This record gives sequence, C-alpha cells and structure tokens, in this order.
Amino acid sequence: MNTEETYNNLDEVINNIPKNYRILEETIDIEVQKEFFESGKTIQLDPDNDDIKTLIANINDPEMSIALQKIALQKLALIDSVEAFRAIEKYNENPKAELKSWAVLSLQQSRMVMQCSLLDEQQVFISTGLGGKNDKLRYLIIFPYKTIDFISPVQQKSLQSELEFFLKSGNGEIEEIEIYSQYATALVLLPLDAPIQEIVKNILTECNQLGDFLSENAMITNMKKFEHNEILDILENYER
Repeated sequence: MNTEETYNNLDEVINNIPKNYRILEETIDIEVQKEFFESGKTIQLDPDNDDIKTLIANINDPEMSIALQKIALQKLALIDSVEAFRAIEKYNENPKAELKSWAVLSLQQSRMVMQCSLLDEQQVFISTGLGGKNDKLRYLIIFPYKTIDFISPVQQKSLQSELEFFLKSGNGEIEEIEIYSQYATALVLLPLDAPIQEIVKNILTECNQLGDFLSENAMITNMKKFEHNEILDILENYER
C-alpha cells in the first residue's frame, strides 16, 4: 500500500475540489496528457490569423503536419464558440491515429471553456491515465500472492466476492478481474472521495481468513494498466 502521508495528501486535495468537476472518461497515456497541458501553457490565439474557419481547415488538412494540427486543435479548444466545439467533436469521429488522444483532450477543454462561459464559474477537470466513468475514477488494484504461484478456485471466488461486497459498500463497481500466476488484478471504478485504502485493506483481511493467501502489500494505481511482464518485473523486488 502507499504510505499514510501520500493518502493524507490526496485526501486534502480531494476535499478541496469543488462539486462542479468533470472526469476524463477516456484512457489516455499520462505522458500524452502532460505534453498536452504543457503545450497549452504556450498557446495563444492570434486575432489576425486564428479565425475559426482557418483553424478548422487546418485540423482537416491531410497534408498538414501533426505538430501544426496539434496546435490548431488546441487553439480551437480555446475559442468560446459552438462552431469550434462542433468542429472538434466532428474531428473526433475520425481522427488521425497520431492525434486521437490529442483530439479527445481538445474536445474536453473546449467543453470546459463553453461551460465556464455559460455558467460563469470555474470548472474543474480531473484526468488520470486510466480515466473514469461518470463521477467515478478507474483504478487498477494488483493483489500479489504470498508464497504460492496460483490460488485455488475457492480462493478466486473469495477474492471476487469480497471485491464485489466492499466495492458496492463504497458505491463502486468491478469492471474486470484477472487471475495470473503470482498475482491477481482488478480494474474497478470508485467515486472520487471513496476510501480506497480502507476498502482494499478490508478485502485483504476477509480473503486471508481463507488460507492467508494474499500479500498485505497490494498495489493501487490510476496511471496505467500495467502489462503482465511489467507487473512480474515489479514483483521480482517486491516484499510480500
């Protein structure tokens, strides 16, 4: 589990988030998100050259470079206009593969710009590598086994049952459970303010009454869905 200090810091951040927040639902690589937001700090609209029709033509021009189309998408997203929003929305229907994530982020930003204008209040946008659904964030929980390579069918059923019970108690849900050699994973959805550390501890406690088969050091992330070989690499130096 992460340290208490980390969770206390997260709790403080979460408690200060206003109610009018939006969660990015799509799963987008965290490095792409960082690039988008860092780039956005330098983007400025030029009133003489950045009219909506020109920017729309730029994002739809197959001959234009990816770099320039990225800039055009970000500039469109800054314009408080239904026409600009619809243009980005339409582009998202069939984007270049290299611009798919960039287009999603641009659409989210355009939506936020319009909402700020219409509602006359600041909007908060929450994004993670795993995205979310409605008002819930998506997490990957990794359950390393203690000393065995595989868990029995009874233990697998116990893990699934306890996951369902404690997630439901926290208004969450399971999207996926996978059982591997050395560990199991669960992809879950939980509200922003759900006590995920407590939920996972309860799952471990209840499951370990049936054979003491799960490590106390479960891992929780919302940055990415790690591949099997990546998790095995982590477990090589992992204290169970």
